[in-house]
Amino acid sequence: MKGDSQFWKRLRRHVRRPLLPLGYAVAQLLVPRLSRRQVWALARIVGPLVACFDQRGCRIAEANLRVLFGSRLTPRRMRLLVRGCYRQAARVALDSLWFGRDTRARVAAWTRMEAASVDSLIHAHPVLLVAAHFGNWEMMLLKGGQLDVPLMAVVKRQWSALITDRLNELRRTLGVQVVFAEGALRPLLKHLHGGGAAGFLVDQYTPLDQGGVWVDFGGLPAAVSNAVALLARRTGAAVFLIFPMARHDGRYDFHISGALHPLPEESDVAFTQRIINGLVRAIRRHPSQWMVMYPRWDEIPAGARKADFPFYALAREG
Repeated sequence: MKGDSQFWKRLRRHVRRPLLPLGYAVAQLLVPRLSRRQVWALARIVGPLVACFDQRGCRIAEANLRVLFGSRLTPRRMRLLVRGCYRQAARVALDSLWFGRDTRARVAAWTRMEAASVDSLIHAHPVLLVAAHFGNWEMMLLKGGQLDVPLMAVVKRQWSALITDRLNELRRTLGVQVVFAEGALRPLLKHLHGGGAAGFLVDQYTPLDQGGVWVDFGGLPAAVSNAVALLARRTGAAVFLIFPMARHDGRYDFHISGALHPLPEESDVAFTQRIINGLVRAIRRHPSQWMVMYPRWDEIPAGARKADFPFYALAREG
């Protein structure tokens, strides 16, 4: 059985390699030509369809929702939320293509942000913009570029070099500078000391030997990056939590927190915890906006009970 499983995995990899560039080229040609309503309608079809085939992803999503909500969700509500999360993931994927055409005009037309928030982004520099995989996190970068904010995005490499290149091409369309997480500290410090802004996703797993720290994420320990807290203290940058929420009419409404600063008596880990608490509150209010199929709690810290963690979590050695 194990040999059969490995065979099918290898087969999928070999089939995917030649088909991905072709499929992406076709999608890049067709999706930008669709109307906004057609893009949203396509996401309603694609999202649940992917969920039907991604059984492991659905199991991860259900396990993550149990961490966040315990036994409060009925089976029906659980299924609806998982389906909604896949639908939102499809919107993000399709929008990475759709906003590649007439980018500035489309971002201006299909995003909304309060005037006070716009003023904060334009004038309150240096600034650290913090998001989760919530709504459409890429829109944080595109909106910053559309507003001519001097923005540097800290990104990670995707599973496909093609997708990494295409996403970075979209990010740079409106003048956003892109820097990979590995080796980002020096350019970030220079950029922030010059009065710039930087964008981060902080709900991703970050190993301890790469700047990660253990915090409480929705009731369980999770390793996240401590970089925002370090940079805020070293540069005096204000920290804003940004939530680009997808709406049924195809628009994204930006909800932005007030400015956060580390307190003099507050450790960097404590400030990181405060940032994570703000993200988790939004995720619990709007769980279908979060990419809940991401294995958020995939590592169990030393001394913690495995029974408390989702099925996919692995114990940390040492």
